[in-house]
Amino acid sequence: MNIGYIPKLSLDGVKNPFQANMTGMIQKTHTLDEVAKPSFQNVLSNSLENLNNAVIQPDAMMHDAMTTGSVDVHDLMIANAKAELLVSITTQVATKVVQAYDKILQIQI
Repeated sequence: MNIGYIPKLSLDGVKNPFQANMTGMIQKTHTLDEVAKPSFQNVLSNSLENLNNAVIQPDAMMHDAMTTGSVDVHDLMIANAKAELLVSITTQVATKVVQAYDKILQIQI
């Protein structure tokens, strides 16, 4: 197809001109089965699983540091700060979601 090419409209047997098909153009439509999209449940469960792992990691590192002494204190502090930051962000996101839900409920139809 050349740039600037405008295909002809085919109005044969069409009662509504807004339903006319363009001739000479290939239209590929994707169904929901063809395009893999993660579900909201999967995204939420993966996020919470990552949060849980981030919170458990400093505890395990602290246990190893106290029993074997093989863990660097800097790594322990970084893991602890990361877990604290993730919990804070998750709390803020959950608060915003609840606030948005309350605003949606207040909409009058």
